Amino acid sequence: MSKSEKFYEAYLSHRHISRRGLFRAFLTAAREVAPTAVSSQPSHPLPPGALPVAEFVTHCTQCHACTDSCPMGVLTKHESGLPQLAIEFASCDGCASCIEACPTGALQPQIRFDTGLRPAFTRSCVNGIRSCNQCVEACPVNACSIEETHMPVVDSALCNGCGECVIQCTHSAILLQ
Repeated sequence: MSKSEKFYEAYLSHRHISRRGLFRAFLTAAREVAPTAVSSQPSHPLPPGALPVAEFVTHCTQCHACTDSCPMGVLTKHESGLPQLAIEFASCDGCASCIEACPTGALQPQIRFDTGLRPAFTRSCVNGIRSCNQCVEACPVNACSIEETHMPVVDSALCNGCGECVIQCTHSAILLQ
């Protein structure tokens, strides 16, 4: 069936926009959008020990010495060219190989290892239905616990963002943010 001009005229004649819909479109279009600036939060997770975002971007030469030195393979190249922390198949053990390999100083030694990421438990967590303590048992710093509602919670002060809970969760119910 060939779609001719008559087909499209007939098709469009049955599409009506209500006054309410038109008004809503005008209001939505009139909203001011805040200008995008360099945010204090990166669009992707940076390696451990990274300088603040604006400084990191200026210091990092994208040589990828950090990604090459990572024994766990959790540092990868982001589409922007910068290194990113990608905790998908392995956790970051805080070995500091990336920091030692960085020739520009974009990655600095840390007093306490912390990736800056924290786990968020999604609604698909089955802990409310049955007992599953994988995140609690896997956490090397005991930052995860189960509260009275049988849902896991994280103590952000104890957590170092290693991602071991994400790796060990068989239900894909944990996101690192």
